[in-house]
Amino acid sequence: MSHTGYQDVLVYIEQRAGQTQKVSLELVSKGREIADQLGCKLKGAVICKSVNSSLEELIHLGCDEVIVAADEILEPYTTEPYAKALTQIIEKYKPEIVLVGATTIGRDLAPRVSARINTGLTADCTSLDVDAETKNLLMTRPAFGGNIMATIICPDHRPQMSTVRPGVMQLRTPYTDRGGLITTFEIAFDKSDLNVEVLEVVKENKKKV
Repeated sequence: MSHTGYQDVLVYIEQRAGQTQKVSLELVSKGREIADQLGCKLKGAVICKSVNSSLEELIHLGCDEVIVAADEILEPYTTEPYAKALTQIIEKYKPEIVLVGATTIGRDLAPRVSARINTGLTADCTSLDVDAETKNLLMTRPAFGGNIMATIICPDHRPQMSTVRPGVMQLRTPYTDRGGLITTFEIAFDKSDLNVEVLEVVKENKKKV
């Protein structure tokens, strides 16, 4: 497969009830580091019902551009509309690397998107690095029940996709004087995208032991 035209790092910014999830901020921090190693830009993809003020925080943490796809259909989360939106963003911007948090949403969304764009996916990564010689993304995850750590590469297909566990990447210090672009991305949703209807969301309070 030709790698021509693929560049930059894209982080899927997961939002719940209008709040950006911490794992996405961690991935922006790591994405900035990877983008600097590759000499490219870092972009964030926000898929949500409506835009909130936290977009500036993404730029302060390292995003050069925040791409926003907002629509009423995107609340609450259902698989098909989100998969369609993220797939179209990836097809438009052609990132070399796509990072997604390994949350319940990320684990549902990422494999469906990777199948649609015909690339591989390394799930539940705990470490990311860049090969200095080939510039391939080195995606490390536990294997065989956690007894060994396996480093996986995706040399033949683009983008290189990975889901990353929450809490394993360090947050950068925000730079409030840092500038960046906020771009609106229109998605044409139709009735076929509403193949699942959420009737009720029940939140359970868990007590820490």
